[in-house]
Amino acid sequence: MTAATPAIPADFSPKALRRWRKAQRREGRCFTFPWRVVLTVLGFIVWWPVGLALLLLNLLRRSDMPCPPSWTAPWSDRLRDALPPAGSGNVAFDEHRAAVLARLEEERRQLDAQQAEFGDFLRQLRRAKDQEEFDRFMQQRNQPR
Repeated sequence: MTAATPAIPADFSPKALRRWRKAQRREGRCFTFPWRVVLTVLGFIVWWPVGLALLLLNLLRRSDMPCPPSWTAPWSDRLRDALPPAGSGNVAFDEHRAAVLARLEEERRQLDAQQAEFGDFLRQLRRAKDQEEFDRFMQQRNQPR
């Protein structure tokens, strides 16, 4: 039993449409090629360099490897970011959504700035602690015995 193919969004550019179709094909192939795993294991059993070569080949050709849909989420995120945002048809809602997204983006920038400041604070704290330990060591070292 096959799952129904989702409807193709009408506002896709030709390039985005090709990416979308490719992602759909990739999601439909998941776990349809278990022979790659079996072949790699057999390669290790027969002679370890063969198994290693097959493993490297599978890793290098990761885009062709079957994968669960959850692993394709980063690709879906990139595809979604590349597409123009589709309007809902409600102008008031679209304006509200744009304002909320702008506010969230500003909050994200502020959090990034605070995180950078905290990182600087931690570096200064570590430096002060190291300096204190070094000064204590030098003082103990220079004391007459």
